[in-house]
Amino acid sequence: MDATALLEGLKQAVLDYDAERGVALVQQGLAQGVPPLRLIDEGLSPGIAIIGEKFQAMEIFLPELMMAAKVFLEAMKVLEPAILAQGTAHQKRGVAVIGTVKGDVHSIGKDLFGTLLKVAGFEVHNLGVNVHPGKFVEKAEETGAHIVGLSALMTTTMPSMREVIEFFEARGIRERHTILVGGGPVTEAFARKIAADGYGETAQDGVNLAIRFTEQMRAAGRG
Repeated sequence: MDATALLEGLKQAVLDYDAERGVALVQQGLAQGVPPLRLIDEGLSPGIAIIGEKFQAMEIFLPELMMAAKVFLEAMKVLEPAILAQGTAHQKRGVAVIGTVKGDVHSIGKDLFGTLLKVAGFEVHNLGVNVHPGKFVEKAEETGAHIVGLSALMTTTMPSMREVIEFFEARGIRERHTILVGGGPVTEAFARKIAADGYGETAQDGVNLAIRFTEQMRAAGRG
């Protein structure tokens, strides 16, 4: 099977909720030398994006969404070691605290962001899903995090991102941490509206921003 057919098969495995086939195709792709991030960006992610659109349009419901997520998560069990192996020689760039905001239980994009941050050399503290704003503040202070990454996959939970920023402001530590936002319905305009420091359309975009902001913080003597 050539790479194009394999990537299309991965997308279809997500759409068919077929975790076993997804894992088999990922293993085959790695054996053929297809880069792990390409298997994600051109195979699994397009399938998840279609599933997300169907969920938003109420063409499918939570059980189908969770089955599609399982395809992605099972595939990531194979992909993550391969991805991390690419980052073993990197120096430590900084510290990041990430999580899915209050009211939201989606983890796929957030976990991929965390994995890629590790590859880039960050120490990552993943708070999980449905995280209260105070938990982000507490962990960021405890670890001295340079980056705080907020994820939301539903329009109804996006306002929780603003709540997190308000908690940092109320504590008087907003300027100490760079707050990045991302997730399916999140946009650059929304990030500006809630006074986030940056928005990543993809997990890799978020990592690139995290690297840039961390370097700027160090240059300014803040890290």
